[in-house]
Amino acid sequence: MTGLISTLYVLSVLLGAAFALAEVRMLVRFVRNRDGARAATRSSQAERSAPAPANAPTVTVQLPLFNERVAARQVILAAAGQDYPRDRFDIQVLDDSTDETRDVVAAAVADVKAMGVRIEHIRRENREGFKAGALAAGLQRSAAEFVAVFDADFRPRPDFLRRVIVEHDAFRDPRVSFVQTRWAFDNTGASLFHTAMALLLDRHFYIQKPVRAFAGQVTVFNGSAGVWRRAAIEAAGGWSADTLTEDLDLSFRCALAGWEGRYMHDVAVPNELPEEMRAFKLQQRRWARGNAQCFRKLIGRVIDPGNRLVDRWEEVFLLAGYAIHPVLLVYLVLWPWAVLYLNRPFFIVTQALMSATTFVAPVSFALTLNERGERLRGKHASQLIAAMGIGMGLMVNNTVGQVQGFLLGAGEFARTPKGWTAGAYSAGRAQTAYSSPLHWSFAAEVLVIVYCLLSAVLLLQRGEWFWVFPLLFWGACVALVVKLQVRR
Repeated sequence: MTGLISTLYVLSVLLGAAFALAEVRMLVRFVRNRDGARAATRSSQAERSAPAPANAPTVTVQLPLFNERVAARQVILAAAGQDYPRDRFDIQVLDDSTDETRDVVAAAVADVKAMGVRIEHIRRENREGFKAGALAAGLQRSAAEFVAVFDADFRPRPDFLRRVIVEHDAFRDPRVSFVQTRWAFDNTGASLFHTAMALLLDRHFYIQKPVRAFAGQVTVFNGSAGVWRRAAIEAAGGWSADTLTEDLDLSFRCALAGWEGRYMHDVAVPNELPEEMRAFKLQQRRWARGNAQCFRKLIGRVIDPGNRLVDRWEEVFLLAGYAIHPVLLVYLVLWPWAVLYLNRPFFIVTQALMSATTFVAPVSFALTLNERGERLRGKHASQLIAAMGIGMGLMVNNTVGQVQGFLLGAGEFARTPKGWTAGAYSAGRAQTAYSSPLHWSFAAEVLVIVYCLLSAVLLLQRGEWFWVFPLLFWGACVALVVKLQVRR
């Protein structure tokens, strides 16, 4: 048993250090090539205000919805407001709703038709394939060359299609399979919790995506606020529902087939952060589960020396991104044992290796703030601490998603409840339309907090007071997530 525990502990240390080194490599590459990374995701063409030509490429705008009675109308009207030739684009509202959202959509569709915009309200008999199934069903009814996808809480500005397809000519390279634009969050300032969430997600759009674009690595579609080339979807085998992250899956299948994704940082689409921690946990758990499913499905093709990827091992870390959470959880559980029974010099070495996982996060967040145009000041300390606390505190929740993804099938696509209404941000209030029940992982998080406290007491009794502080830190991170779940 001692040998097994030692092996698991050392394995968690080595994997954690590997993830940290991958992050450090990305940050160093960004700092050294900041201008190049920025240029790789910004258009080289000057902005023009001329209207799109009459012969502009045809586009179908797909709006996959499921029980979104608050957000449904605003995304439909935003899609209909595109300043793109009306005979060159149409809208599909892929409505799988089972509540009054159906009536909201029907009314909005009638209003849009009265505006002279081609729009179709598509309903299926069941949710087979969930979002991927809805997108695939809609594609069968479209003959357009390009397909734009927006989730319910997104509101594309009127110039979205014109800027991406015409002004920036983003698809001029016939190898480009899709263009992903930047997510911009409307309710960032609603609370410190929302500010921390935005920082966690902005790191992806301000640092990771530009670096990967600069290095020629796989660009990933984020599920919304993007435009696909229809030919690429079909050539890669279409949308698949065998994972909960159909966007990640199709992005990699396209890359493995020789297509290239593109990220445009200078085109931003407003959307919403989850209103509460329960909704954020649900979203993260789904992403973690889908991430594991994609890893299981694609890892063999990704590490194959004969594939077309620029850096196979970098893509392995991208596919395995959420695996850092079970690694951290195993490390936490075994850490008190390591303090008490592991050879002390060797234990110190393992601590030095794992320390990178703690210190690399604030550096990443600080760079993100700088890229957002915010000079790092004392007021940002609370944001950095909250982002680190939430990121670490999600280790239990995301471990659940990872385990489910490796052991189970795709499962149900559980939508992320959104409750903010357009215009409510300035008033500082939310209209709650849906709520998330307390997930059973909440109990597991409480147990982890108790475990940290009991382990701290044990270490104090053994005279290891110095090593109590990391336990209290980890327990505090999980406690923050627990507290945010019970605050309504």
